[in-house]
Amino acid sequence: MAEFVSTFITGFQSVVAKDLPQRLNGIKIINIFDGLVHYKYTGNSRDLEKIIYFNNTFFILKAMDSKKSDAKNAGLKSVDFNYLVNAVAQEKKYYLINKGSFRVRFIKENQFEKVDKKITAKAEETVLKNSKLKLDRLSPSTEIWYCLRSEGFAFCGQLISKREFTEKNLNKGELRPELAYLISAFSEISPHDTILEPFCGYGSIPVQLSKRFNFAKLLVSDIDSEKIEALREKKALQKEAVKVSVQDALVLPQIDDNSIDMIISDPPWGFYEDIGDICDFYRNMFNSFRRVLKSQGKMIILTARTEELKKITTEQNIIIEDSLHTLVNGKKASLYKLKF
Repeated sequence: MAEFVSTFITGFQSVVAKDLPQRLNGIKIINIFDGLVHYKYTGNSRDLEKIIYFNNTFFILKAMDSKKSDAKNAGLKSVDFNYLVNAVAQEKKYYLINKGSFRVRFIKENQFEKVDKKITAKAEETVLKNSKLKLDRLSPSTEIWYCLRSEGFAFCGQLISKREFTEKNLNKGELRPELAYLISAFSEISPHDTILEPFCGYGSIPVQLSKRFNFAKLLVSDIDSEKIEALREKKALQKEAVKVSVQDALVLPQIDDNSIDMIISDPPWGFYEDIGDICDFYRNMFNSFRRVLKSQGKMIILTARTEELKKITTEQNIIIEDSLHTLVNGKKASLYKLKF
């Protein structure tokens, strides 16, 4: 059974651990760290490209625990690049991509590192000896990565897929699709749920909900009529169970009392738009949510205004059931699961 490593957005390891086995049969997770999962997979490696939240995916040539026996046997506190390169060189390797060109890269704690030229030469020689790949340090068709992580995990892997980040195709403040998906997965949606997204903006969250999750009803709204008009044209939201409308989230005049099972949203942070005092905004928001939620209803809220939100949850006796911390466009943000 082939082994792989895939990277994903920081902070979501608990979500990925639950979601991944449900999305692809034949996956067995070996270990999971912040932003990285190591696993075995029995199916076609191309299937891995279907996982929306995978960024880089590697076919594993060598994996080891750099803080245990692998390092101790060499008299080291932890595995270094020299040890890892030599360990890979001692074994005959099979490369999943065996045509085209390659280069070798060294990464420590998610940062590219320069290493001694002798180490690089040994790593390149190993690939040339075991494959039909040709060396191209400038514009290769594949890459061999040697990676060291602080948790003690070290690996050498061939990069087999890489998600292209097209930020230019996103509007200012628009969530990336993979983040919207992970927020939805964190929510643990039931097929019987009526879901509300009252600050839908450009529609990242409702589009992922509609495409990939089962629910009874999805109510999508925003105060911006132009954004709502654009959303009505999106094929993913043209379903009988989905209703798109213009309304103020701080009032929600079209939503009945005690009718919503779950609210999933990324409300304004006040960085790019004028919403007044953020604490007052959260007070009004939660008052609106309290009216429409069922007694056991949940709220899934993404925010970079963590301290302000926690202040208001304490003030209003709102329970934080779960949370995780991540980065959104380089800003620290938190995702909360709340209930009244």
